[in-house]
Amino acid sequence: MKSYFVTMGFNETFLLRLLNETSAQKEDSLVIVVPSPIVSGTNTAIESLRAQISKLNYPLPKVYEIDIVDFNSALSKILDLLLPLPEPIISDLTMGMRMINTLILLGIIVSRKKFTVYVRDEGGGSRVISFNDGIMRALMREYSKEEMKLLNVLHEMEGASVTELAKMLNKSEKTLINKVAELKKYGILIQKGKDRKVELNELGLNVIKLNRSFVSSSRGLGIEENGKEADVSY
Repeated sequence: MKSYFVTMGFNETFLLRLLNETSAQKEDSLVIVVPSPIVSGTNTAIESLRAQISKLNYPLPKVYEIDIVDFNSALSKILDLLLPLPEPIISDLTMGMRMINTLILLGIIVSRKKFTVYVRDEGGGSRVISFNDGIMRALMREYSKEEMKLLNVLHEMEGASVTELAKMLNKSEKTLINKVAELKKYGILIQKGKDRKVELNELGLNVIKLNRSFVSSSRGLGIEENGKEADVSY
């Protein structure tokens, strides 16, 4: 069972496409959040959606109107609807008001639920990107100094075998095998070829960029990782 958590605009096409592409089932949950008061164009799209869903094996939509007064009150209402839903959460940020989509995205991320979010070409084209909770966990994880040494070596060498890494980092091969296996679970490393060469993928490269930016900012503020004043002299 999965839960769809979306907003709606004046057209139900994107939502029907999402339900089809993700193999929605009747027992799934479909929650639609719209700003209050609901406008006639959105109401027409929802009624059209109901009519088409009745002919398909898709979940019946539950529609909720929310007032948008300020950020915290609006996010609170989003969380009240989102938190009870079964995982994983599936959403598409192409539909409806951008303000609601922003709140939905933030709500999904801070809920710590498993999710997949899609963003499509607003012109109706076939371009679509998606990301999930695993990617967010990898990007937001706090990596140790030893882990970042490993990632930086891989970045500089454009990949290396476990044996090479063990020599460069002065660690046992067993230690490196275990650490590589751990980081692979976060989806930032890959191994390929007969020699099982370890390489960074695009997600791993983004992790390095974020870490280097954080370290650079901390040094600029004269702060070490432990919060103490750093010696920034050379």
